[in-house]
Amino acid sequence: MPERYTIPYPVRRIHSDGRTEDTKVLLAREVPVKLFLDGKPFTTLFSSPFELKELAVGHLITEGAISYGEIAGIEMEGNEVHILTQKESRTPRDEAARAQIFVDSDAVFDPEALFAGTDHLESETYKLTRGTHLAALIDRKGKLAAQIVDIGRHNAVDKVIGTAFLKGLDLSQLYMLSTGRQPAYMITKAARAGIPLVATKAMPFDSGVEAAKTANMCLVGQLRPESMLVFANEWRVKVHKIKS
Repeated sequence: MPERYTIPYPVRRIHSDGRTEDTKVLLAREVPVKLFLDGKPFTTLFSSPFELKELAVGHLITEGAISYGEIAGIEMEGNEVHILTQKESRTPRDEAARAQIFVDSDAVFDPEALFAGTDHLESETYKLTRGTHLAALIDRKGKLAAQIVDIGRHNAVDKVIGTAFLKGLDLSQLYMLSTGRQPAYMITKAARAGIPLVATKAMPFDSGVEAAKTANMCLVGQLRPESMLVFANEWRVKVHKIKS
């Protein structure tokens, strides 16, 4: 229900012809979320007030702090999320950050599966508030596997990835759809999760394109029902040649 993500606020609307009126608008809700890793504070994120466990799992994975297999338990206390790990299996964070990120997936997607993603680019919450982002995971047949709305494009990505790990989805065979721009930082998040293709309705930054090339990921920009731009590793989009 999109109403859960919003709160009404009174405002005064002023028109260019001098008319004024009192009205109400819906604003997207935001809460601070504190993440703890093995009892120690890790970070505080500002997020929409739901899917906080998914946010914590996805954020820690996409930041290279842990792998999903290292998680031993997840505890919730209000807006605090405590992640417990099997400490003996933990990879030192500095070592993980230096490691070359490479998506080991042979997944190839038909253009039709990508064009089908345009049906999932806008949420009811966005229509109500004009203040949220969306991230979704789509399978190779163009079917929706997971979808998350959040006030932040980074949070939406973290949450949908966290959802995928908690549900046991195979990210190597899915592509991620995003409403946000794609700098290198965003591409790196998806690459750490093993996602082979990222598509956005926006345009990427050059840093995002170069990061995708290095990570063996395909990057699609300006995804529309009628066309798309493929910026990196074009082989992941299987183009069917038109017979003359």
